[in-house]
Amino acid sequence: MLEVLISATNAFCKYMKADLDRLPSPDGKRIGTQPIASGDNVIAWQVHAVKGYRNRKEYTDVIAVEARSRYAILFSNPMFSDLNEFAERFTKRWARECIHMAIESGATTEDQAQTMYDQFLDREKVIRFVRNTDLSVNGHVTDAEQWLSQSYELYGLEQLKESEEIGLGMQRINCVRKKARAFPGAKHMESFIPMSRMVDDWLFRFARGLSEWIYPETSAGDFPNPFLFGAATLIGQEASLALPDNVVSLDEVRKRKKA
Repeated sequence: MLEVLISATNAFCKYMKADLDRLPSPDGKRIGTQPIASGDNVIAWQVHAVKGYRNRKEYTDVIAVEARSRYAILFSNPMFSDLNEFAERFTKRWARECIHMAIESGATTEDQAQTMYDQFLDREKVIRFVRNTDLSVNGHVTDAEQWLSQSYELYGLEQLKESEEIGLGMQRINCVRKKARAFPGAKHMESFIPMSRMVDDWLFRFARGLSEWIYPETSAGDFPNPFLFGAATLIGQEASLALPDNVVSLDEVRKRKKA
């Protein structure tokens, strides 16, 4: 079973009129600001609601950022009726964007799109909502918020269409190199591209049997687990650093296509 952990800020809870329990604090510290992390059987997202200003005072945007990749999904004034509708629209967008990236990266093909979506639907998932703000992830939410605000002002818009939301995310926010700690409590920062990490996550979870490459310690046809220390690289290629951010990365695929 895959747990989809939705760490909701106070602003999101207020926007959704949702009374959510706090994320438990094991040591009784940092109540309400616990770190979140994705892993083999959990994918964690920080979700925030941003109320507009000036000519957008009646509008509210929603931004979701995944904990490991810092990949942002944008919703411009989505008007979710309740948490169920949010969950449905959010998971569909997550799948749509990742299938597109998996194909664009060269890791899969258009013919495999339906297979990936079927794997996504067939995977047993439980969505868990908690009231919590991981401050390290929320900093990347703020970055995405600034991009949205600049887009409204630059183009004189009050609301973006879904295609524009996706375009802004993929062409501006998620392709810019970020820095973050490898995991909560880690001493060193890592540099990575959100799109690359997010597609690695997707391929591992929902592209079983679709890989044309063979990876060390990985079943034939599968993609490596990006959460394993020292995850495998392609056979015959130079090994990457420990805790790599890209197993099948968009950067490397672009380099291969240009070669």
